[in-house]
Amino acid sequence: MKKLGVLLMVFFVSVLSFSVFFVGCKKEIQTKKEQAEVTEMKRPGVEGLKEFHEVLFPVWHEFLPNGDYESIRKAVPEFKKSIEIVKKAELPLFYQHVKDEFEKKREELALSIEKLDSVAQTKDDKKLEEAVENMHSAFEQMARVLAPRMKEMEQFHLVLYPLWHEAMPNKDYKTIKAAIPSLESKMDALMKAEIPEDFKDIETPIIEKREALGKAVEDLANVCRQNKDEEIINKLTQMHESYRALDEVFE
Repeated sequence: MKKLGVLLMVFFVSVLSFSVFFVGCKKEIQTKKEQAEVTEMKRPGVEGLKEFHEVLFPVWHEFLPNGDYESIRKAVPEFKKSIEIVKKAELPLFYQHVKDEFEKKREELALSIEKLDSVAQTKDDKKLEEAVENMHSAFEQMARVLAPRMKEMEQFHLVLYPLWHEAMPNKDYKTIKAAIPSLESKMDALMKAEIPEDFKDIETPIIEKREALGKAVEDLANVCRQNKDEEIINKLTQMHESYRALDEVFE
């Protein structure tokens, strides 16, 4: 009887150990699977833009509408401080396709702050008002360079970016394959999106390039699902070039 009890205890411990091991393995497999499917990144920021906007907001929405020119003049040192951060900020690789345009707009914003500083030292409120309006316009134009041409394009790019800059150089076919459902979903949303009113004059080339991108996504998805690893790099490259071609229509 005592021997039977010992045997039962050994059996129970063995079953428990196996269960813990099985659950651990299952959890590890699920974790790896979940990691492989996390392919969408967050949109990167540019250092200094938030600080600049925090100075600009009360000037544009409170001081200027209320004719509080003295408060505008007092805000100039903060504008000068924040523009220095913006001028020194490194543009993330994510935005390299608009680097030249951004640099041009960043320089124009810096010049508008110099003008604001100069006018603020005079008693000419009318010129001060014009300087604030020009500075606000320069900031908007610079920020717009980093903003999505269409929000659906940005959503697609957030999936494409890590594939192009990380997965492809490392020939990480598993990650590329795992991203296909997300790419298809973002592409479907982009295909259904209406062309914004501001871009109606270039609607035809947008539609043409968008359809070409859709075909490139389909081609990549096909080779991934057929596990033709030797063709994945080529198809991903074609898809990336198709995205760039669509983006360039807006420039």
